Amino acid sequence: MGTKRVGHSRIQKLINDNKKELYHRHPGYIKLTASKELAASDSGKHILFGPLAGGLAGDATLTLPSAADGLHFRLEYVGGAADAHDLEITTGSNTNFFIGGLVHFDTDTDDTNGIPDVLHPNLSSNSKVTMLTPDSGTYVELTCDGTNWFINGQVMSATNTAIVFADQS
Repeated sequence: MGTKRVGHSRIQKLINDNKKELYHRHPGYIKLTASKELAASDSGKHILFGPLAGGLAGDATLTLPSAADGLHFRLEYVGGAADAHDLEITTGSNTNFFIGGLVHFDTDTDDTNGIPDVLHPNLSSNSKVTMLTPDSGTYVELTCDGTNWFINGQVMSATNTAIVFADQS
C-alpha cells in the first residue's frame, strides 16, 4: 500500500467547496434603517434594526418577498435602549398569513404577574405584525413553506400591547 498523492487542483477544489459551504452558513446581514422590501436572494440573512444598527428613521415596514419554500429570515434588535419607533412586518397578502406566535416580555416595572404573554395570529388571514417600541432581546424568525410564513420569537417592550397581528388594509 502506498500513500495517495493529492494534487494541487484537488486541494484547490476542496478549499473552494469549504468557502462555498461557509458562505451559505453565514450569508450576511442587512441593517434596517427605513422601510424595505426584502428579496428572495436575501434569504438567510440577519436583519439588524435598532439604534446600534443605524436606527430606524421613523416607524418602518419590512415587506417579505413573495412566498417561496425555504425562505428564512431572522430579525434582531440591537440597541442600548428601547426604540422610539415601531416595526411592521408584512407578507403583502392575506393569503400568505403568519402561523406560530410571538412572546411579549413587558419590561415595564408595573408588570403585575411577571409572566410573558404569548400572542398568536388568527391562523387564517393575519399577514401583518407590528412590534411597538422594541427593546434589547427582541428577535423574530420567519420561515416560509411556499404559502405561509412561520413566525417565532420574542418582543421586549414596555408597551402593554407590544405585538399586534392584523390583516392587510
